[in-house]
Amino acid sequence: MPHSATLPKTSLSNTRASFPQAARPGLATRLTPRTVAEWEARLGVGSVPTRPRPDRFTGHSGTTAYSPTVDVRIAEPETFHAMRFAQSLSSIVTYCALQPAMTMERTAERVRNEPSDSLVVSVSGMRGQSLIRQNGREFVYGPGDLVFVSNATPHSLVTNAVADPSGLLIPFNRLGKHRHIAERLQRPIAANTPLARAAAVFVRRFAAETSALNAGQATGTVSEQAAVDLIVAALSELDGSPTGTEDNALFVQEAARDLIDRHHRDPSFSPDAIAERLHLSRRQLYRYFENCDTSLASRIADRRLQTAHEMLMQNAGASISTIALSSGFPTVATFRNRFKQRYGVGPVEYRHRVRG
Repeated sequence: MPHSATLPKTSLSNTRASFPQAARPGLATRLTPRTVAEWEARLGVGSVPTRPRPDRFTGHSGTTAYSPTVDVRIAEPETFHAMRFAQSLSSIVTYCALQPAMTMERTAERVRNEPSDSLVVSVSGMRGQSLIRQNGREFVYGPGDLVFVSNATPHSLVTNAVADPSGLLIPFNRLGKHRHIAERLQRPIAANTPLARAAAVFVRRFAAETSALNAGQATGTVSEQAAVDLIVAALSELDGSPTGTEDNALFVQEAARDLIDRHHRDPSFSPDAIAERLHLSRRQLYRYFENCDTSLASRIADRRLQTAHEMLMQNAGASISTIALSSGFPTVATFRNRFKQRYGVGPVEYRHRVRG
């Protein structure tokens, strides 16, 4: 990340463990080469021609530099190793991090001496539980949950395994009349609603695109404002006073993306199903995608193809028919045609070439 990024001075903080810090079996507590490679693959960094490099934080000095305004605690500080992409936009900061199991805490003393009127919005993708304590209450959250943390008040957070938080740091003044919600957060975890899920999907994608994939490049103010608007809508819903999101094209697009991710394996899933779940007519739904390069039907097919490709590479013994049906394709022929259009050869030949 550029040295001008302000993330280290406003980063989110963690707590003394109220649940066992030992990770469940199968969950790593420290970074490994494989963990790092998988993280970069999820961000899409490996496909960038000029491969960006994240900032690395190691050892005792790394625990201080990682988040200067919070206390980072780990059993063996000399083994500390974390990585992060971050980018300062016109008024907000985006970041994607990979960090070990640890405790972070922003104390009342730090809040007094190092004030920060900002909201941290975070989503993690890796398995494992995290706990956040703020305003005298504790909440446990997991992968895919949209989390809000106010840097204006003391708080703490503990992770029991390697975590990959991605998110935004938004100054309170960008939240307009809704800043009071961020200042007096009663519940830091968004509910499991279409709006919250859409916001979570967007946060991870937007953070990756701006901090890791397009680091150093200017981001349009429209995109940045759209991100803030979506977070404001999610905050308002959390506060019990939802804003009108039906006219927010970004919300509809991200909600559709979330639905596709969760339901594309169902062969009967279609744009009509998206319209029904979002309480929109087919005509209204398509209006929100008029200026997009890819149609909804193509997005569903592409997502099925992505799942099929992953299965093809990871399950050497799986038959082509099993992969096709498990990915949501209605027929094996449809899968073969789609695959050949994308990769130039059929799935069987592709698998043989890769294995060879």
